[in-house]
Amino acid sequence: MNNFELFSLIFFMLNACWEENKDENLAHFLSEMNPYLWEAEMSADPAWYEEFKTFMKDKTLGNDNGFQLAKDYLKTIDYYKGLEKYLDEYDQDGWNDAMQQLMSQPHKGESAQA
Repeated sequence: MNNFELFSLIFFMLNACWEENKDENLAHFLSEMNPYLWEAEMSADPAWYEEFKTFMKDKTLGNDNGFQLAKDYLKTIDYYKGLEKYLDEYDQDGWNDAMQQLMSQPHKGESAQA
């Protein structure tokens, strides 16, 4: 899984949380983070994916397929505080299942390098 795929997986997981609770703060973040709005590998607001790439510099996914990195990334977001709590709704198996679902389908970013 490359950086864009991990970024997309975070969006996918947070979007599932939003479907459950319709939190307005989360909705605003998701509208800016959306990796599917543009054809290019970027977020709806390009700054979010650029910041994510900066966060990921010199990091590797590890045995948990980026689950802890995803939580750590969300903790760095000052404007939308507390987003990491949404990933606390998942365990490692749920994260892995979502990753396998994303990776098994044709998706934007699948040919990109990390």
